[in-house]
Amino acid sequence: MDEAKELSQRLSVVLTEIRDIMEQRKQRVEQLREQIAFIENENEDLERKINELIQDAF
Repeated sequence: MDEAKELSQRLSVVLTEIRDIMEQRKQRVEQLREQIAFIENENEDLERKINELIQDAF
């Protein structure tokens, strides 16, 4: 019985660690998505400015 209890406790610890890692990765993915959205917006702004400069040149 002691062995089963010990294995159960180890499993509980491992599952907790896995949950923590998954949550950290979820948060990191969200941060990366926000960064991507920001960069895409910057790219759109730059594209507009470039198009304006090209139109002004002609």
